[in-house]
Amino acid sequence: MEFLGIGYQELLLVLVLLLIVVGPERLPAMAYQIGRAVRQMQVYARAVRDEFKDEIDYLDEQYKTIRGEVDQAQRVVRDEQAKLNSGLREVNASIEQATSELSLDDKVVPFVATGNTNPAPATPDPATANEPAQPPMVF
Repeated sequence: MEFLGIGYQELLLVLVLLLIVVGPERLPAMAYQIGRAVRQMQVYARAVRDEFKDEIDYLDEQYKTIRGEVDQAQRVVRDEQAKLNSGLREVNASIEQATSELSLDDKVVPFVATGNTNPAPATPDPATANEPAQPPMVF
């Protein structure tokens, strides 16, 4: 049997030394004080443990509440997204149907070139011919 790494022989030696140092008259009062101090520390430790447990339970409850709200919001967003997607599919289908009914081939007018196909090069303005070319202004 070991208590905090101390065997029964060392524990017995400490008790004998305590009996010799304190004396048989004061030893029961000292044992009572030590027992009372240990009980008081247990009460404090229990109170701290219970307070931490209460706080952790409260935080866990809050987490579950918020998680439920987030899950509900995700479901609503997914439902709305599904509605939007189905609406967009319907719009795309109606656009495709309208474009297939509308034939643009009948309304295309072919381009017929008439006259000279090579236009004359533009003559530069004599007033700006002497000025160097400037880069375009970009705003």
